[in-house]
Amino acid sequence: MTETPAGPEPDLRLQLEVLRDVVQAELAAAGLPVLPGEEPIGAAGAVVKVDVPDLRGVVVGWCEHVVLLDALEEAWSEDPHQEGAECAAFGQLTSAIGEAMAAAMRKILTAAGLEVADAATDYAPDQLLVTRMVSQSVWQARRDAQFARREASMQAAWRARSAE
Repeated sequence: MTETPAGPEPDLRLQLEVLRDVVQAELAAAGLPVLPGEEPIGAAGAVVKVDVPDLRGVVVGWCEHVVLLDALEEAWSEDPHQEGAECAAFGQLTSAIGEAMAAAMRKILTAAGLEVADAATDYAPDQLLVTRMVSQSVWQARRDAQFARREASMQAAWRARSAE
């Protein structure tokens, strides 16, 4: 039995998981709720996942609150062909929400230094695809510089104490 050597996929997966964490941090810093893991039931907010199995980047979508989703499902069950005014209104509302949240998240992520493209599919027309970090966001750069200054200060204090 011959095994196929593992290519760059594990490294790429790890890089995309780091990118996913950056995307989640940027959206949370902007004040948006970010759902942990695989869309927990009853939660609303940004859904951020590594694009598996294709590994093209990090997929970003929006999940509406369960109150809206339950009402939508009830309307659909009462009008399975979705021909009535209520189903049309739900379609307009969910479409508007998806478009608005995708536009907002695209603007936030782009301003934070990330490269963002459309990941749209028929199933999820408003999904985004973050492919790479072009530059570090200003708040993360400031936080990292502050951490480096504190670390240098602590090391200098320990060296001074050891020299005594």
